[in-house]
Amino acid sequence: MLFSLVGMSLYIYYLNNKKLVVSTDNMSPTIKAGDTVRVKVGAYIFSSIERFDIVVFKAPEEYRLQEKSPNMVFVNRVIGFPDEKVEIKSGVVFINDYPLTELYVANKSQDNFGPYKIPLNEFFFLGDNRPNSWDSRFWKKPTIPEDDLVGKVLEVIPK
Repeated sequence: MLFSLVGMSLYIYYLNNKKLVVSTDNMSPTIKAGDTVRVKVGAYIFSSIERFDIVVFKAPEEYRLQEKSPNMVFVNRVIGFPDEKVEIKSGVVFINDYPLTELYVANKSQDNFGPYKIPLNEFFFLGDNRPNSWDSRFWKKPTIPEDDLVGKVLEVIPK
């Protein structure tokens, strides 16, 4: 009985943990091109998403269609939550008119965005390497539905 429980636990661990190789520097210096990330698939089924989590999610539909890749995923950081107002002024991110402290951003940008009210059950994402990240600021629809979240990045394995 104990052996079957251990086997089942390992099987569930295998199903819920995937490794992906990141192909761009949009999350640099946190995650660099060529690094591997270990992702807990379905992490948000039993726990809440938190601001600044690094998440794997289905790429916006416009990119999945353009690249003819229905399984394309992106890796970005959660910045905004449902029903919040997000705005970027000269590269500084504001949530509901309060600036965010983002110590992980090494390459700042000077861009502007919004203000934008995030719809219910959707999230706003940014890459850490702001000048070189294709993220919510540039998508036709700047948010990702909760149903398109694949999992949470648990570990970064350098190349």
